[in-house]
Amino acid sequence: MKKTFLWLTIMILIVSIVAGFSLAGCKAAEEPPAEEPAEEPAEEPVEEPVEEPVAVDPASFVGEINLMAFNDEFDQMIPMFNEVYPNIKVNFEKVPSGEIVQKLEAAFDAGVGVPDVFVGEQAWMMRWMVLDVWENLSAEPYNADEVAADHFEFVKDFARDEDGNLRALTWQATPGAIFYRRSFADEAFGVSEPDEVSALMTDMDSFIDMGRKLKENGVALIPGVNDIQRLFFFNKKQPWVVDGKLVIEDIVLEYMDVAKTIRDEGLDAKIDMWSPEWFAGMNGNIFSYCLPTWGLFFTIEPAITPPEEPEEGVEYAFGDVGLAHGPASYMWGGTWLGISKASEKKDLAWEFVKFMTTDKEFLKEWAAESGDFVSDKAVVEEIKDGQSRESLGGQNHYEYFYQEALALSESGWAQRVTQYDEDIQNAFLTALGEYVNGNLTKEEALQSFKDEVASKFPEITVE
Repeated sequence: MKKTFLWLTIMILIVSIVAGFSLAGCKAAEEPPAEEPAEEPAEEPVEEPVEEPVAVDPASFVGEINLMAFNDEFDQMIPMFNEVYPNIKVNFEKVPSGEIVQKLEAAFDAGVGVPDVFVGEQAWMMRWMVLDVWENLSAEPYNADEVAADHFEFVKDFARDEDGNLRALTWQATPGAIFYRRSFADEAFGVSEPDEVSALMTDMDSFIDMGRKLKENGVALIPGVNDIQRLFFFNKKQPWVVDGKLVIEDIVLEYMDVAKTIRDEGLDAKIDMWSPEWFAGMNGNIFSYCLPTWGLFFTIEPAITPPEEPEEGVEYAFGDVGLAHGPASYMWGGTWLGISKASEKKDLAWEFVKFMTTDKEFLKEWAAESGDFVSDKAVVEEIKDGQSRESLGGQNHYEYFYQEALALSESGWAQRVTQYDEDIQNAFLTALGEYVNGNLTKEEALQSFKDEVASKFPEITVE
């Protein structure tokens, strides 16, 4: 009996304890959960200090590099470079422009004698691209796209390979102009200021009309029909070669018609470019010359500036020349600097190229010393208001070329350039000469042009 009672007592205690725990659990479930402690506000991220690039002392670069170029300017430029980089010796080999391409290509073929830095000119730039002999300046460690961010777009676009990489840089931009005689304009049209003269030749029809009025005064519109070639070639909409085929656009055919009209009506002086008569015409009865920036310093001014012993009977045109916008924008020439892929001194070569083409203080000094129109848009905008040229009657040549450089940057012409352009255009000009001189019909001249292209470049389809 006692055992039974003890057992019952133990069971009752166990049930009571279990029930107590169950009730406690229910009560806890019914009560709202206690508020969690508020989170501590997140700490503001600590910005790591931006490390400024460490300036490298130019004097720490020591060694020699070889430069091959045709430009006389380097005789002045290299000493300016050495004022900043005193320990880089630049061995400058000057080769005439008519020989430098052959000399460089012979060095490329032989694999020896290739200079660390060599130039490219508009006429042969694409050859260096195709041969792949220049360093990729868009890549590390050059980062030329950033270094030359302020350059006019067209001077960079012209030096890009098919993948968009910069292969060279330049210190100059070379937009073109119509150099005209102010006194002749005043006599024929009653105006002489650049804006007034520009307004008279907004297209080829009005340009030809100017020639007709000038002829009445015994003045030729242009030296010869080849002088206006770039007004047409630089305003084509397609490359000369597309998908391996020769493309002859309507503007090329228009050039033939305009040239024929000028020649048939006696509006040009029938003078070949670069001949003694061509230079003499700058002080003679020729109204206009199509030349770029460098044409002012290397061609026009030397011809029109009276020498110490003036030639008898010559009325020098110094101060009587102006710059006007013609029927179309164009550029002509220019020199780009690239680094040889075979160079063993690429670091020194890059310091030279970078300084010559992107150092703003150097470019300002060079512009002041030479009058050359530089490639850096920011530099041009800073200095352009203070420029003028006595040879141009005090006209601000920098302001004129600035406007033309902007127009060229927006034109997209650089993307239309091919490695064949110079040869194709020369073949066209030969045929054009036969046509305007009456030796061939227009159709015969075109066929002669096509035959020459097909013969010289069998890889091009000519239809």
